[in-house]
Amino acid sequence: MEPHNYVGAHDLQRRDASDIVEEFADVFAAMHGTCIDIGCGPGTITNDIILTKLPKDANIIGADISNSMVEKARKIYKNEKRLKFFQLDIETDSLPISEMEKYDSAVSFYCLHWCQNMQNTLNNIHQLLRPGGHGLVMFISYHIGYEAYKRLQNNPRFKPYLEDTWKYIPSFQDCLNPRMTMKKMLEKTGFEVLHCSNHEKTYIYENIETLKNHMIAVNPFLDRMPDDIKNEYLNELTKQLTHDTILFKNKKDTSPGYNVLDRYKLLIAHFRKPDNSIIIER
Repeated sequence: MEPHNYVGAHDLQRRDASDIVEEFADVFAAMHGTCIDIGCGPGTITNDIILTKLPKDANIIGADISNSMVEKARKIYKNEKRLKFFQLDIETDSLPISEMEKYDSAVSFYCLHWCQNMQNTLNNIHQLLRPGGHGLVMFISYHIGYEAYKRLQNNPRFKPYLEDTWKYIPSFQDCLNPRMTMKKMLEKTGFEVLHCSNHEKTYIYENIETLKNHMIAVNPFLDRMPDDIKNEYLNELTKQLTHDTILFKNKKDTSPGYNVLDRYKLLIAHFRKPDNSIIIER
């Protein structure tokens, strides 16, 4: 996933992050000290949306598994004294000792659906937080696009490039009760669950081309394909998605075209590490 592609097509992520920050404004207002933003990408949401809602005495550390994202963020925000970035795999089996109980709060928007081992991920978040620390996460629990990934994996034309499709399907995609499952996992980790919900959301793409640009920004397979296969795959993926979404006439566009109504589900959880909590043994 290239930083320039992501920055150019992440209006949906920005909107949903803004909604959560407003909904939990009192939580952000109480996030003093050091906050870690897990899956910060190029840092735009970290800086523009999260940092602006934190108290003036707070600073934020952006963490991302992608070194190119981290380097991009460092370059853009090198003069922001309250904002730093580093590389971290939140699913790691060996969290650096230097990061344990370092943070007063943790947030993560549009990241954890990439994690296949959610229990390991939550254990790591637990270890990152100091006793009494709060966490607030939001991630995709279901999207029809991942069903398209599954279907195209069986297409002989694309199959050689999609052998690891399962790695990019959210762990909650086929879960019957994501909210209850997440709540139980958080409690098993040792967190006090303050809020856990699973909401259906909608987003309107101005036209099919805008939808395609969004897919390019988040699709993990395109970079491994030759150009001819890439274009064919992207066209087929677009066809699959528009078949399962709602199209309606774009009245603002003077040329023929359609808006695309996308529906998906977001899982939101707010939780706290108890004051007497201890590091969980793996």
